Amino acid sequence: MATSEPERPSKSERKIDVLVITTQYAPDFGPSAPIYTALCEDLQRLGCNVTVITAFPHYANAGTLYPRPQKWFQEDSLNGVRILRTYIHTVPKSSLWRRLLYHASFNLSSTLALLKVKKPDIVLADAPTLCSGLALLFRSFLGRVPFIYIVQDIYPDVLSRLGVLNNPVLLKLIAKVEYWIYSKASWISVLSQGFKDNLIQKGVPAGKIKVIPVSVDVDFIKPLTQEGNLYSQWGLEKKFVVLYAGNIGFSQGLETVIQAANRLCTYPDIAFVIVGDGSMKGPLMEMTQKLGLTNVKIYPFQPREKIPEIYALADISLVPLKRNIVVESVPSKTYSIMASGRPLIAAVDKKTEIGLLAEQVHCGLRVDPEDATALSEAIIQLHEDASLRQEMGRKGREYIEKECSRFAAAKEHFALIQKVIGKTA
Repeated sequence: MATSEPERPSKSERKIDVLVITTQYAPDFGPSAPIYTALCEDLQRLGCNVTVITAFPHYANAGTLYPRPQKWFQEDSLNGVRILRTYIHTVPKSSLWRRLLYHASFNLSSTLALLKVKKPDIVLADAPTLCSGLALLFRSFLGRVPFIYIVQDIYPDVLSRLGVLNNPVLLKLIAKVEYWIYSKASWISVLSQGFKDNLIQKGVPAGKIKVIPVSVDVDFIKPLTQEGNLYSQWGLEKKFVVLYAGNIGFSQGLETVIQAANRLCTYPDIAFVIVGDGSMKGPLMEMTQKLGLTNVKIYPFQPREKIPEIYALADISLVPLKRNIVVESVPSKTYSIMASGRPLIAAVDKKTEIGLLAEQVHCGLRVDPEDATALSEAIIQLHEDASLRQEMGRKGREYIEKECSRFAAAKEHFALIQKVIGKTA
C-alpha cells in the first residue's frame, strides 16, 4: 500500500511559521528522533515553515558516527526543515545530578538559540519541561506565542516508576510545574488514551487533550525477506531470529531476555539478536559472557537507512519491559515491528496499552514482565507455528497501514495548529 502524501498548499496561502523544540532529531538514534523528524518534515510538506531547535546528535554512539563540530551552534537543513543544533552536556546519566546537568545544558543552549529564530506563529514543545522548559518559557510565555505540548512520557510518573527519583518533595515540584504547563498549553498531544486518562485524573481538561498515535512510514519500514547484508554478516543463515532493537536501559528488563536465551540454548537454530546501546549494555554483555551463551549476539545502533533491514532479520521481535514501567502507552518500536510484518512478544503488565493492542489486533503475544519461563514458552510457541507467525505479522501490517501510516500524525497536529492560529491570529 503506497503512502498518500498530504496536499500541498497553494502558492497564495501564507505559510505558518512553526518552531519545534526537542532534544533529539535525525540523524540521532534516540527513540523520539524519528518521530520528530517525520513530524517536522511532514508539517513542512503541509505548508508550514518549520524550524527545529535540537541538540547535536548524542544518543548512544550517534556522536561517534556524526561528530559534533567544535562550536556551540550549527545551522543546517534536512528535507526543507531548518535545523539549529545546540550544545548538550552528554555524560552517563547514572545519577540524578548528571541527568539534571544533561537537561539543564540543553535548556540553556536552546534558549540562546532562540536569538537566531524570528517569532513563530506557534511552538511545538517536547515534554517534559525538563527537556525544553526554559526555551518554552522565553518564547511562548514571555513572547506570547501559543504552544502545543507533545507528551510521550508523563512526568514525574515515569521518574518514580524507574526509581530515578524518589524524593517526594522534588516529585511534587515537578508535578506542579508540569500541571502549570498543561494549563497554559493550547493543546496537549498524547500517544494513547491511557495517557489522556492519566492527565484527566490530574485535573487537565479533556477538551484540550488530543490522542495522536505514532505514525510509521510504511514505505520505508515494510515486510522484507531476511536475506540482506546484515543477515549474512552477522551469521544468521538458517537461524530462527528473536530480535530486540532499541534502547538498552534499565526499564527494558533485557536481563529476562538473556535468561530466556539461557533456557533455550539447547535449540541450536534459535538466535537472540540485540541491536542498540544504553546504560545497561555493559552489564548485559557481562551477563551473557558469564553464562557462556553463544546464542546471543549484541550489536550497536545502526544507521537509519539500515532500520528496515534490521527489522527484517526477525522471525519474532520483542518488546520487553520491567514491571509497572509502561501502563498507559505503546513504545514506538511496537509500530515499527508491526509495519515490518513480523509478530511480536510483549513482556508487559496486564491491561497495558501494548498488551491490549497485541490482543485486539492479534499481532503478537503478551507475557508477564520479568518472567523468563513465560517468555521462553511464547518464543517456542511461535517457533513451532509458522502459520501463526505469518498471520500475526500480516494483521500487524494491515493495522499500521490503516491506522498509523505516514502523515497521519502530521495531519492531526496540523489540524490542531490551524485551530490555534484561527483563534489567535
